[in-house]
Amino acid sequence: MKAGFGLPLAVFVVLILALVGVAVNRLMDSSQQNYSQQVAGARAWLAAVSGSQVVMVDTLATTPCQCVNATRTISFAVDGLQNCQAVVTCNSFVVDTETFCDLVSTSSCDGGNGSRTLEARVR
Repeated sequence: MKAGFGLPLAVFVVLILALVGVAVNRLMDSSQQNYSQQVAGARAWLAAVSGSQVVMVDTLATTPCQCVNATRTISFAVDGLQNCQAVVTCNSFVVDTETFCDLVSTSSCDGGNGSRTLEARVR
């Protein structure tokens, strides 16, 4: 090995290690952001299901079903669904003398980071 070759080699190794460190850091940031979006989406799905179930109790309290409130906004304060809100709309229609109620629950959590829509048809 020639004299003076150690310094450029050391700089090269440090540069490669720095690039590997930056790549790992970016990968961790991306993974963390993806995970938080998955959690927000799961919370929004549960908020949409819960909102439709709350309205379904009132809708199915009578026979045939009736849309008591055409649109209802539900804000959740329970553990796991804080900062979540569900907007549930209800429309009733008749097919072959049978009344059906169509519930559409749209929810959002964490300021819109997660949102889901659930549609349920009951009679």
